[in-house]
Amino acid sequence: MNGFENSTAVLEFKASLRELFEAILATAAKTVRAFYEWLKTVPLPAPPTVLRLFSNNRANLILFLALVAYFLYFNIKAYVLFAEDKHYAIRNTERIPERVLFKYMWAGGAVGAAMAMIIKRHKTQHTNFVISAVVLVAVQLLLFSFALGFMGFWTFF
Repeated sequence: MNGFENSTAVLEFKASLRELFEAILATAAKTVRAFYEWLKTVPLPAPPTVLRLFSNNRANLILFLALVAYFLYFNIKAYVLFAEDKHYAIRNTERIPERVLFKYMWAGGAVGAAMAMIIKRHKTQHTNFVISAVVLVAVQLLLFSFALGFMGFWTFF
């Protein structure tokens, strides 16, 4: 096998592959630099002070309250499910399936699930739960804050 790896055909093939990848990398770097230079010249529009989903304050308030109710429900439900599962785990009785816990985390209850994981010290040894909770908390908080900004939340105060 050693003789085959050091043959001139294999070495030439490796060299041509190396040249190809270096050329692709150089082209990609030039493209990114050119895009960055172009992006610096593009004038950005002035950001609006408030984005509104509806021009009606009452409709925005109703939508805001519905969104808050949705997230509160799923976060409280996720917390309760994680706490119940911890209770069942201590007593060695029938447990809540992990797919149900994940379903409530993905539906919007990641903050409640993360709080239960920290407070009740439940599912903290399961890497998939820990990573999912951290990522989903960040994503859901980002989406929630975006939705609040889109509805002009700050105009309610």
